[in-house]
Amino acid sequence: MMRGYLFLALIFLSSMVASQSNSTMSGTFLASRFSSSVNDYNKSAIYTVSMIEKGNKQPEIYNDALLFLIAAGKFEKAFFLADTMEKMNLRSPALGLILVIKSIKAGKYDVAIELMSKFEGHLPSILKISIEGWIHVGNRDLEAAEREFDAFKTSDLNFDLGAYYKAIAYAQVGNYTKASKIIRENKKISKLLGVTYEIFQANVASLAHSPTIGTSILDQTIKENPNKLTLKQLHKKISERKSNNLEVFKTTWEGIADTLLLFAEGDNQRGNYNLIETFYCQLAKYVSNNASRFNIRLAKSLSKVKLIDEAVNSLNLIKPSDIFYAESKVLLADLLTNSSQENLAVIELKKLIEIGITNFEVYEALGNVYRYGEQFDLANKAYSEALRLKKKSDLEDQNLWLIYFFRGIAREQLKEYKDSIADLRKSLELRPAQPQVLNYLGYMLIERKENLDEALDMIELAVEKSPESGYIIDSLAWGLYQLGRYEEAITPMEQAISLEPEDPIVNDHFGDVLWKVGRKREAYFQWKRVLLFQPSEELLMDIEKKLKHGLEDL
Repeated sequence: MMRGYLFLALIFLSSMVASQSNSTMSGTFLASRFSSSVNDYNKSAIYTVSMIEKGNKQPEIYNDALLFLIAAGKFEKAFFLADTMEKMNLRSPALGLILVIKSIKAGKYDVAIELMSKFEGHLPSILKISIEGWIHVGNRDLEAAEREFDAFKTSDLNFDLGAYYKAIAYAQVGNYTKASKIIRENKKISKLLGVTYEIFQANVASLAHSPTIGTSILDQTIKENPNKLTLKQLHKKISERKSNNLEVFKTTWEGIADTLLLFAEGDNQRGNYNLIETFYCQLAKYVSNNASRFNIRLAKSLSKVKLIDEAVNSLNLIKPSDIFYAESKVLLADLLTNSSQENLAVIELKKLIEIGITNFEVYEALGNVYRYGEQFDLANKAYSEALRLKKKSDLEDQNLWLIYFFRGIAREQLKEYKDSIADLRKSLELRPAQPQVLNYLGYMLIERKENLDEALDMIELAVEKSPESGYIIDSLAWGLYQLGRYEEAITPMEQAISLEPEDPIVNDHFGDVLWKVGRKREAYFQWKRVLLFQPSEELLMDIEKKLKHGLEDL
């Protein structure tokens, strides 16, 4: 929905996370804080709840327990604790928000309104305006909702969120013409609200006017957001006259969920940011009745803290008929790949292909999975199919260079050097001076002892563009080494080793350079260090030879 410009003072829960000196903390509390630091929300919830059960009455501990329970998705336990806290007359931002959400889900709107008055000063105005406005929408009192949403004009936001919500409200009651009119009168907010707004705008235009108008809006949006698979799925659905209802904001409470995500997009430099982000994402998913885009947003939050199983479970709730299904499967494949479950990732992507979702993004993702699993022949084929599909499309893709880059890598691994070099040069044509591509191509040319001067120029430019990359600086040093400029290679080699001290290849290169400048004892030391960092089988054999003979007889 929104990014960092929503600064919102506003991540109001983080200030309530308990902070005490070590002298006052029990062992259990220490364990809770440790679990929080590694984002093990379930364990943190267990620890903090156990402290409460043992008689700890500190309000901070109760608030911590609420945060952890919601972040872990333990809503019933969180609601029970919240009720207990209210009976104890405790007050906290987390408590107020959770009690309000609980009341809304139970259909007790009057209770929710009373709770917001009761927790006045604990809930930020933006949430209060949104919740009260959407309660009016839920009661089908659109005039009252409009009055409430008008209050956004004097809020801390730098745009009129109320206009957006009014359009959604009218669309939800079937008045697509009024919703479309509001959208047209407030076009300047579209760039601030992101892809969800673009989906909603095209969806409403299609329903209010004609599918042709909806797809024409999407044509422009896709050019500006070429890698948004969901936009393309909506385009297809509207073109086939299969989109006859709202695809986002299907229920009233998705409006509240949308506001909660504003707070999930807060300052990621704050302490406990991941906890706060996941807290809001879990609440958004819950109050929206598991609406697809909130499942995706929660999965992204969970994946940041390596809660992969939980993220996978969230994504698996999305149904094939949903426009977000393809996006969810591509994200799922990425999560599975990063957790070394490539076989499962391939299965998920092939599910998309089997049901006719054959966009280039799907084949690009498939190529990435195969490349990650070092199945370079299959990666090459998948990337080639992605490029074939892209050439058939009239839509521009600002990241097309990446597919050529990845296919070039696969082909290099297959020893198809001519085709690999052609792909890498095409990648640079599309994205001139891209440092990773410059480095890869330059390093490959150096290893093959081809066009060494050009290769060194490429790597020097890559270093200029990415001066903190140890791998790129290593390539520069290795290029100088291959040119016989051993003394010149020392300085960049030392920089590379300081940036990547545990990389086996960088340590190996440093040893070679040291040997050539006569520092043989240090060379042996660097080669021995390689053994500490899980070198490949091929590198291990080379190191064993160097430790036995040096470089003289190799």
